[in-house]
Amino acid sequence: MYRSYRLNLAYKTDESTLKEYFSRYGDLVTVQIKRNPDSNASKGFGFIRYSDIQSQIMCLSERHNIDGRWCDVRIPISKLEGDRQEVSRKVFVGGITEFITADLLRDHFSQFGRVIDVFIPKPFRSFAFVSFEDPQVATDLLGKDQVIEGVTLSIGSAVPKLPPQQN
Repeated sequence: MYRSYRLNLAYKTDESTLKEYFSRYGDLVTVQIKRNPDSNASKGFGFIRYSDIQSQIMCLSERHNIDGRWCDVRIPISKLEGDRQEVSRKVFVGGITEFITADLLRDHFSQFGRVIDVFIPKPFRSFAFVSFEDPQVATDLLGKDQVIEGVTLSIGSAVPKLPPQQN
């Protein structure tokens, strides 16, 4: 089995929709939407896991629009990765639209601390990275959604890609 991927989702998306959508890339062994234990309402994110590496690669190579929302597919931070992660000045900003510019991001995040870099990949892939002068600012923002131009953005750790495992 291969690692699970975290997805930011529309609140109306359910497990059957996820399974139907992502099964086009291969055999899914996990499809899970995180829910509020009191109301059973979606928390707006979930996880998928594939049984083979080819499916994983195909899934990560494309953008995904599910129930009218562009979904980021990314690797969650595991305890193992957290143990070896250095203090980072950079945060991952997920869920941006084509209308959210580097200047808008810089202006918004400057309220928390001095921004030293904003990176939006080209071609556009609905995420960005924001780097701060003070690593504590980045740490304080983790997991705290932000709203810019009416768009809710998820803030996560900017985890570097792991090197391939040697067998």
